[in-house]
Amino acid sequence: MSRTNTFLGLAALLALVCGCGYQSGQSAAQEGAAAFKENNFPKAIAFFTRATKRITDSPELYYNLGLAHFREGNMEPAQAAFNAALELQPGHGESLACLGQIAYLQNDLPKAQSCLEQALAAVASDESKARVLTALALTESGRERHDIARLHLLRAMQADRRYAPAYYNLASLYRDKFNLREEALDNFEIYVRLVDKKDPHYEKAVNNAKRLRLNLERTRAEELDGVRRDPATAAKLLQEGMKQQIAKQYGKAAKAYRDALAADPYTFSAAFGLAITCKALGQKAEAVEAFKRAAEISPTHQDSYFQAAELALQLKHMAEAAKILDRAIARSPFNPANAELMARIRFAETRLPEARAYGEFYLSLLAPDDKNRAPYEKWVKSLPVK
Repeated sequence: MSRTNTFLGLAALLALVCGCGYQSGQSAAQEGAAAFKENNFPKAIAFFTRATKRITDSPELYYNLGLAHFREGNMEPAQAAFNAALELQPGHGESLACLGQIAYLQNDLPKAQSCLEQALAAVASDESKARVLTALALTESGRERHDIARLHLLRAMQADRRYAPAYYNLASLYRDKFNLREEALDNFEIYVRLVDKKDPHYEKAVNNAKRLRLNLERTRAEELDGVRRDPATAAKLLQEGMKQQIAKQYGKAAKAYRDALAADPYTFSAAFGLAITCKALGQKAEAVEAFKRAAEISPTHQDSYFQAAELALQLKHMAEAAKILDRAIARSPFNPANAELMARIRFAETRLPEARAYGEFYLSLLAPDDKNRAPYEKWVKSLPVK
């Protein structure tokens, strides 16, 4: 995942100009802001430091001094400046966020998480929330808590749908930790559309997308190589299966659907119909496999994923259920039913912090006046955070 410089914000730089109390200090602060905007960080540091000699009560000034040191790679003076900002204004969100970023870069992940969680509670703008949530995702991924990392990135997208680093890091997470190549490709392509070509990660994202696309095309070609398809025969058998299913002759319907798939393995309706009939016959394991096949044929069909995962959970095949639902969430991240089912799966696995995280995400997608909200929220709050 990309270690982005998450906390650059020129709005804060410009805000300090209005807050300076002394003319000479204000002039130095203005010079520092101009130098920072030009990426001349040594010059910015010199002017911001000069301004602090005359202005001692501005947390924004110390924050911007820290930011200039941070961008120059001077971590110790950056930390000192951010801490000075916090002394003047406890709970200064952007300073907390930067301290979290420094702790992450120093691989002090517990401290990074603590600072970033405090920052998330303090920052106000949607973009700032998206930045902090993305940094929290990096921290959680570093601790091998990939479910939580994914949810932080999805919450970042909820906060600001155009915050590009969230898509880049979600793409990397899906590729490297979830083995979801198609979904990784989708998110790299969104990132490329959102950012300017001068963005430092643009070329890397383009290359990642190109490699994934070629890999997927090669895999599909290998799957199709040697596959015999007879769509006409499959269509006739599909009609027979539907006829028998309507008549509730589920055994005969299942045979017709299987024969249709043998004639053309890419007949979605035959796979889905087979899954429904197997489910009606109480053949849960067979239904799971048929629903999975239907999802492979039509990767956007959410009901196939959901029913397969639900049945796998009933069979107590928790790892299989979670794997199925991982792709469903990647395909439709803001579908409340997926989040609710994953919460149940993690609860069944006694992975209670993850169950709570998915439950909280489900609540964020649920209508405020939903009749089931209050009892569900009570259950979620009974689960441990960590």
